[in-house]
Amino acid sequence: MNAMERMTQYLNSRHIPFEIIDHAHTATSRQSAIAAGVDSHRLVKTVLLEAPDCYLAAMIPADEQVRLGMLSKDYGKQLNLAPESIVRQVFDGCDPGAAPGLPGAWNVDMVWEDDLLALPDLYLEAGDHERLFHIQTKDLHDLMQEVSHCHFSQPRMQH
Repeated sequence: MNAMERMTQYLNSRHIPFEIIDHAHTATSRQSAIAAGVDSHRLVKTVLLEAPDCYLAAMIPADEQVRLGMLSKDYGKQLNLAPESIVRQVFDGCDPGAAPGLPGAWNVDMVWEDDLLALPDLYLEAGDHERLFHIQTKDLHDLMQEVSHCHFSQPRMQH
């Protein structure tokens, strides 16, 4: 099953309404936001982190980056960016370089950036570099009740 099918099935089984937004093929979440004509702060980027005993999907705005030190301290364990080979293994069915916006469909633990939950709606990567799921944040609340959240991201440094 590809990522799009898996995420669609996951949302449908939980009765969460969504729409699919198609866009030109892109290489990054920020490029996806531009191609789809959406605010990059409302596009959720999944960053897979690894610790010696687990994986954790950090859900942040596409225009921000994870503060690994802060999140590691909050979790009481050293978290590091997972290498691409691990991302492909954990998120089977996704295109290389694409992480899905609903890691729960793969039974991967998540932590959400608090700022995202305050937005009226969100765009989630579909795991294929060409589509986004558009979902009202209020419709995700039931899904997110059991999910950790805190403030752990910061604006990306511009080079």
